[in-house]
Amino acid sequence: MPAVTDPDPLAPALARNVEHREMLLHRANGALSAEESARRLRITLEAVDEQRRALTLLAVREGSEWRYPACQFREGEVVPGLPEVVRGLASEGPWCTLDFLLAPDTVLSNRTPLQALQDGDRDAVLRLVRASQSDGFG
Repeated sequence: MPAVTDPDPLAPALARNVEHREMLLHRANGALSAEESARRLRITLEAVDEQRRALTLLAVREGSEWRYPACQFREGEVVPGLPEVVRGLASEGPWCTLDFLLAPDTVLSNRTPLQALQDGDRDAVLRLVRASQSDGFG
């Protein structure tokens, strides 16, 4: 009789990660394809890809595709200040950047950084980005 193998010990953590990413995309009002993003911004598909590579659009990987969180778009444009956040947190990765944008912060009066950007409070958000990149002694 073949031995029963133990399940992968990382399976619960991986499941939580998948659940967290699904929750983030839900809070981001979903994610758009590159084509949908191009239509929303009234630019070419190539321009969307260029902006993703230049870190002026936030894109997360879902399988083999880049998906663009819908929350970053407002009235046919990228929310002002968002490119600076994406560039400032590039070393953290796009999922961590999305998590940062959607997490309420007491420094922002319990608004999310995305809400603060939408309210025009760009400087406060960028201070948070800089603080998250420092070692706390700067």
